[in-house]
Amino acid sequence: MGYHMLPYYTVEGDMMQPFSFNLKDRYVLFIGGGKVAQRKITALLNENCRITVIAPEVTKEISESGMNVILRGFEESDITEKYALVFCCTNDRQINSKAADLSKKLRIPVNIADNPEASDFHTTSVIRSGDFVISISTEGKDPSKTKKMREKLENLLKNI
Repeated sequence: MGYHMLPYYTVEGDMMQPFSFNLKDRYVLFIGGGKVAQRKITALLNENCRITVIAPEVTKEISESGMNVILRGFEESDITEKYALVFCCTNDRQINSKAADLSKKLRIPVNIADNPEASDFHTTSVIRSGDFVISISTEGKDPSKTKKMREKLENLLKNI
């Protein structure tokens, strides 16, 4: 019995495959320190990864978090091969684009807050219930819909 390839179907638009990564002790870089970065960082806090945030200003929560915070603007030399993931979360599309391009050149997966179509991955909303982990995503199209769906599923799981 040999290996059989499944037929390859094309679909309109790009689709992403959800994965679960072990980020323990991996370095993760955030360019930008506002509310978008804070939301994405909050989702990673229990992963025991080593987060660095580079931004001229950061939220109070990021500032008080104890993670590595560098209070200055982005520099090209900030993107290095030590990072497993890069998040571009500034309010400057040019900076996000430049940081994303440099990350991609080093083959580092990058999430670009203001350009989900060009991102290599998207963060998901996660529900943990017993042995189950449920990941919900609109592939960056509408985080508010993702949140609403998560809340509905959480309520549903309470009744099981």
